[in-house]
Amino acid sequence: MVKPTDIVHALAGTYSLVNNTVYNLTTNTQIPSTWGDAPAGLLTYTKYGFMSAVMSATVPAWRPTDIRWPPKDADPPHSWELVGRHSLSYAGTFSLNASVANTKTQGQLLHGPIRTASVPVMINETQARYYTVAERAGEVYLNVWLESQGLRSEIWWRRIVKG
Repeated sequence: MVKPTDIVHALAGTYSLVNNTVYNLTTNTQIPSTWGDAPAGLLTYTKYGFMSAVMSATVPAWRPTDIRWPPKDADPPHSWELVGRHSLSYAGTFSLNASVANTKTQGQLLHGPIRTASVPVMINETQARYYTVAERAGEVYLNVWLESQGLRSEIWWRRIVKG
């Protein structure tokens, strides 16, 4: 039997977003992703039980160039709306769901309680994420997916730094 700490240590690292595929579970069809065809992002799990995720679209129409940080009163509201609709960030703790058979290559993670998020309603939530780890050509890939509101979102990440 694999100890939970061994699984957490095996998952620890920083991953680069490869793609996100979303399926309608009722019609069994693929639907467009919030982040488009070539999203950008990083996912980090630490061996101490913390995680952070940042994801955003790279579609030029969703990445306005007429705004800069910090926001200004004169900025076009529509530009900030696009940024908000096509990006997500959150961070908090993570753990293994003890009611699921977890291994170093598959199981279920619990993200949360979430401590900070670009979507305020996520704060203090705990969200379940299934995971599968795969190795291909010497690279480690992490598939994290969830099912909610009739949709299945599969997000593939490639490890860029082992934790």
